[in-house]
Amino acid sequence: MKKFLSLLMAMTLCFSLVACGDKENGGNVEQPSKSEPTPTPRLYFPNPFTGEEKTSDYPDGQRAVAIMVNNINVARPQSGLSQASILFESKVEGGITRFMGIFEDYKNLADVGPIRSGRDQFLRWAMPMQALYCHVGRSGITQTYIDTNEYNDYDLDGFNRNFIYRRNRPGKSREHTAYTNSEELASAIKSGNYDMNKTYSDPLFNFVPYDNGNNGFRELNGEAADKMSIVHSETYRTYFDYDKASKKYMMSQYNSKVGKREQTIDENNGVQLGFENVFVAFADISTYPYPGGNPKGDPNYQYVDMDFGGIGYYLSNGKVEKIRWFKGGPMDRLRFTDMDEKPLEINCGRSYIGFVDLDEYERFEYASSSEEITEKPIDNTQEGSEVEFE
Repeated sequence: MKKFLSLLMAMTLCFSLVACGDKENGGNVEQPSKSEPTPTPRLYFPNPFTGEEKTSDYPDGQRAVAIMVNNINVARPQSGLSQASILFESKVEGGITRFMGIFEDYKNLADVGPIRSGRDQFLRWAMPMQALYCHVGRSGITQTYIDTNEYNDYDLDGFNRNFIYRRNRPGKSREHTAYTNSEELASAIKSGNYDMNKTYSDPLFNFVPYDNGNNGFRELNGEAADKMSIVHSETYRTYFDYDKASKKYMMSQYNSKVGKREQTIDENNGVQLGFENVFVAFADISTYPYPGGNPKGDPNYQYVDMDFGGIGYYLSNGKVEKIRWFKGGPMDRLRFTDMDEKPLEINCGRSYIGFVDLDEYERFEYASSSEEITEKPIDNTQEGSEVEFE
């Protein structure tokens, strides 16, 4: 009986202590807190060259290729440019311009060409991407950049590495017949033991997120710009007309041989080139000093000053914004900012980047669909030289 009373007293004391503890906590027994649900991580995989969502066939871990393409009148129409994610254009010599296309997947390329010789300004745009630089011949200045910056491992010159074939083009001289494709490139890469392993961990530009609810587009803050005219030289002019349905700027060029502008067509598919983004970057472009002794005369190679950047314009989604651009040294990446030097938000898609002589700034024009571009007269007697130098 005593043992029973002792046990009863102990139990009563225990319940009292629990009750006191409950009173101190407001009379409620503290329940274990529920754990917060773990947030679902954002799945964001942008194509580094376009900002668009990567497709299943995107070549992850593979180096891009940068291919020089001729743009002299007689070389048109070109092939393969509609496959380029980025297309550069710049004056090279004698008033003529040249293209460089950036292609993501060399294993999935239709014919590209006609391929022409390398120039240092294009190499300097390709080097920060560590793209395989593909050309047939080059200026001595270009080779100096290749050697100085130890870029030989990523330089594919058709003069000493066979990555081209010759296409029959009646009425066109030999320098307008060099083409390449996935098979030719794969063979040259294998025989030259080029390292094509490269992971692009960050997008090249500050793209609008493709999952922003508007398919990676934003509304620009500037004026309406449905048409635009770039003057590279007296007879080398590039035009863009905005197509609202596709949200692309469709490209045309002046052809001095016929005295009018013509659509820039990819000969592979008959499609006019179109770009979601158009950049016009004004730079001080001057002639490299060149000593005598060349039997063809002074090649008039053009130097594009990129040391301190400059001003430009960005066209997308039917509007235009004034911008700044920066480059710096050969291995520094090309950057675009707004006029306050904050990173420019760039819409997803393919890009045309034209570097234009600052002397032609006053002849650059854009207009809305209801306005006309008051294009300055073209003097065909001032045509740039049709002679091209290596």
